[in-house]
Amino acid sequence: MIARVFLLVAVLSLTACSNVTPDKIAEIKPSMNVDQVEKILGQPARIEHAETTGLQGDVYYFTASNGEGRVIFLNSTVFKAEFVPGVKS
Repeated sequence: MIARVFLLVAVLSLTACSNVTPDKIAEIKPSMNVDQVEKILGQPARIEHAETTGLQGDVYYFTASNGEGRVIFLNSTVFKAEFVPGVKS
């Protein structure tokens, strides 16, 4: 039981800490898919979805200690990736 609690605390600690940096965001290139992005940045803190005139878009938000990474997907591929200093998800 104690081992399970320790494991849960360790997992939660790792997900709370982020390795998202401007350099990591710079590795994200147009036309990458979600799996490729998550291999570099990990799981997003949150995802917002929008749809208009035949385009489906998702914005993936990645928290960082000094800002926020944002990756915009259009029709399931990267359209834009940016790091916004000072913003918190």
